[in-house]
Amino acid sequence: MNSGGGNLKNPDILEIVFIRHAETDYTDIGDRDNCDGELTEKGEMQCTQLGRKLENTEFDAYITSSLLRAFKTATGVVKAKKDEPLLEICPELIECGCTEGYFGCSEEYLNKYYKNTKMCENLYGEGKHSFPCATKEDNDIRAQKVMDYLKKRFTFGERVAVFSHHGMLEHLIATALGVKPH
Repeated sequence: MNSGGGNLKNPDILEIVFIRHAETDYTDIGDRDNCDGELTEKGEMQCTQLGRKLENTEFDAYITSSLLRAFKTATGVVKAKKDEPLLEICPELIECGCTEGYFGCSEEYLNKYYKNTKMCENLYGEGKHSFPCATKEDNDIRAQKVMDYLKKRFTFGERVAVFSHHGMLEHLIATALGVKPH
C-alpha cells in the first residue's frame, strides 16, 4: 500500500487488504459463544490506532467477520472515516473451528457498536447463514467461496478491506495467492 496517504489505487489490480482483529480476551464473552472473545483494553487502543493509520486510505468496501473482535476492529477503521461508510458483515469470515452452529453475532447485535451495517449475501446460497468450519477442507471451501465472491463483486482498480481471524486469514491469503494453506 502507498505509505504517502494510501489513496493511490492501482487500476491494474483488485487490491484486497486482509486485516486480523486486535488483541482479544476470551474471559469476557458475555452473552456470546465461547469462540467469540472480547477485545482487551490494548485491543481497543489498537483499533483506534489502526483507524488513524488508515483514515486517509480509500477503500471501496469494508467487509468483516460476524465475530465481535473482528467487527470491533473494523469499526476502528470505519469510525475514523468522515463519511460513515457501510460495514458489511460476512459470517463466512468467522474463525476456523468455531462452535458448530455458531455463526457469529447478528446484525442487530452488531448495530450496538456501529449503525451503518448490513449482512453480505449468503455465500452458500441458503436462506440462513450455515456452513461447516471444523476441518481444513471446510475452511478451504469457505475461503474459496469468499474469494470467488470478492472477485465477482469487485474489479480492477478497487480496494477492499477484509477483517477476519488468524486461522481464516491463512486460508484466505493462500487461496488468493493460488497456493495450499499449511
